[in-house]
Order: sequence, then C-alpha cells, then structure tokens
Amino acid sequence: MAKTYTGRDGSLLLNGTTQLKVSDWSLQGELELLDTTTLGQCERTYAPGIQTFTGSANLLYYKDDAGRNDASTFLRSVIKTSEVTETDKVQLTLRLSDGGVNSDITFNAFISSVSIGATVGDISRAQISFQVTGMPTTVTI
Repeated sequence: MAKTYTGRDGSLLLNGTTQLKVSDWSLQGELELLDTTTLGQCERTYAPGIQTFTGSANLLYYKDDAGRNDASTFLRSVIKTSEVTETDKVQLTLRLSDGGVNSDITFNAFISSVSIGATVGDISRAQISFQVTGMPTTVTI
C-alpha cells in the first residue's frame, strides 16, 4: 500500500537523540555551476562547482513534567557569549518515520541564526537556521 508522509512522520534529532519538539523543518540543497563556455561556442556549458546545504526548523518552547525545557537547553548551547569555534558544531538528523523504518538525512552543521518569539494564543517558538558543513554523512531516503 502506498505511504503518504505528513508532518506527523517527521522529527529532528540532535546528536542522535530526539530532544526537541519541532513543528517543522526544511533542508535546501544548491549546486553552484561554473561557466565553462569558450569563445566561439553557441551554447553555454557548465561544470559542477561547490555544493551547499542550508535549512531551518521551528522549535516549540515548553517545559516538560520534570521542569526541563528542551528548546531552552538547546538554545543555551548555541547562543554564544564567546567566540564560536569548531566544537560548536552539532549533528542534526532530519527524519521521516514509517513505523519502524526511518528515512534519515544526517549531517554536521552550525546554527547560523536563532529567533525567539511569543504570540498571544499560540505556543512560543524558537526558529533556528543552520548551515551544513561538509557533506551529509547519512542519506537513507
């Protein structure tokens, strides 16, 4: 039987563990094309250049029954009051689940922006944007 994935099938894992309540995530990939057209050619030609991936996610800002706030813990680890270094890199996994079968994209990234907001009548959210560093380490989609 065909499977249609919805947002209920999605999750975001931080360092291999589902630690955050996420309302949505997205990942965009782009390949820079290098123009290799030479004089006398009538059509442009290209060669592959650098590939890059960026993305974003909306985190629900809440406290669980034990008083822990997953988004708050995560944000404290990425909002720096000192210089950002290589050790601030995080491993993220974007997952779509079909029962016990997972479709994953796992990569290392730096959190490039954070936005926290509150709206009357809605759950408070924190939006993050990330920049993938290197290539994805796992792609099982």
